[in-house]
Amino acid sequence: MFRPLILEPVVLQITLVISVLLIISVWQKLKVASGVVLAVYTIYMFSFVSANTKLKDSRPIRLAVHHKFASEPKPYTAKDLNTVETQKINTDQMNSGNNHNAIKIDAKKDLAIIELIEDIETKKETDKLVEEVSLIDIPFKIINMSTGTSVANRSIIDPKSTFSTEDDRVYFLSGVQNKNDSKILYHKWYQDGQLKSKIEMESRRSFNWRSWSYITVNPDRIGDWQVVIEDKSGTRYDSLSFVISDFNI
Repeated sequence: MFRPLILEPVVLQITLVISVLLIISVWQKLKVASGVVLAVYTIYMFSFVSANTKLKDSRPIRLAVHHKFASEPKPYTAKDLNTVETQKINTDQMNSGNNHNAIKIDAKKDLAIIELIEDIETKKETDKLVEEVSLIDIPFKIINMSTGTSVANRSIIDPKSTFSTEDDRVYFLSGVQNKNDSKILYHKWYQDGQLKSKIEMESRRSFNWRSWSYITVNPDRIGDWQVVIEDKSGTRYDSLSFVISDFNI
């Protein structure tokens, strides 16, 4: 019962303070003050001893606490480790394959871009060459050709490339630029690859010397036709194709 009084440092300190106050009260002959100090000390000691006795006899209250423990991971077996390693290897191979395919795709894309650039550069060079050639002063060249059923004012009326047996004639007109002296040309008419007519005409010095020839249409003339412009030496300058059919389109 008295063991807490001895072991508790607070009790010892209070006892010393009360003793000092009690000595001072007695020395000053303060009887009332001495009685009050002694009464307070007595009440304090009684309360302290009673509290320690109840605390010793009482049992601590335990609160119900629910703990949720996470399930511990199941240890890997040798089979599981092999499966994990296999999956990792497959994933790495898949990623490696995807990267390889990506490299191939990028390479194909780059190759297509390079080919496109080369095509553009080639086209530019070709256009430049054609432009340079067109600027060259060519003394003799064919500048226009056309076919139709009639000629007026040295021009074909209603040019077309398909005719029928209902048409009377097929005219072929050519325009020639000739900066040299007079030149002999031929309109050579071919039906299905066979020469049917060869018409001679003179091309004089002119920027647009127009000449024309024609054939009469009949059922024997049905087929694919081609008119070729040649000179006496057999040099072929240009040609134009048309069709004669047995029905009107």
